[in-house]
Amino acid sequence: MDQSGSTGSEAPQVPQTPAPAEPAPTTQWAPPPPPVQAGPAGFVYADVPNRAIAYILDAILIGIVNIIAFAILAGVGLSIVSGDIATGFEYNYVASLILGLVGLLISAAYFVYTWTAMRGTLGMKVLGMQIGNAGDGKTLTTNQGIRRWGIMVAPSVLAQAFQPLPAIGLLLSLAAFAWFIFLLYTTWKSPTKQGFHDVFANTMVVKATRAAG
Repeated sequence: MDQSGSTGSEAPQVPQTPAPAEPAPTTQWAPPPPPVQAGPAGFVYADVPNRAIAYILDAILIGIVNIIAFAILAGVGLSIVSGDIATGFEYNYVASLILGLVGLLISAAYFVYTWTAMRGTLGMKVLGMQIGNAGDGKTLTTNQGIRRWGIMVAPSVLAQAFQPLPAIGLLLSLAAFAWFIFLLYTTWKSPTKQGFHDVFANTMVVKATRAAG
């Protein structure tokens, strides 16, 4: 008789599942993450060449509107040059300043309206760009539009208005050109492509980009 009190039958042995083999070490690096897209999601900061082209397109459009407006004003007697070949021509500086003021108003109306109502000028739209508030991308307020236009566009328009005046016109033209170069330079140097005019008005210009894949 078994002194240990065993019944003589042993419990069935449960087979043990072998531990999963550890993956073999490898020296291959994981693929790098996709590059971070500059600017707000789905957009890149609009570069200087695109913005310059858009501005040229807008300037051409405004020039056409000015020609039409000046022709209408000339038809009602407001002409820069008066006289004829027999009596000689005389330059009308007062008319020139009035027409310059009209051009200033046309420029302001065009830029401020398109920035605040369409989120970009027609030239910007052609190139897929838009402008918004730098903090949250919201549509610009009228005050922002006026401030940006005053810094960016008004100097060149004033120079054109006073260009016929001796000495003063030349000095204003040189100053406006130097100012334009300064704005381009500050835009080019900025990591977010915000020139002095954008910083002054707290604005940002972006360009839509296609999603990868």
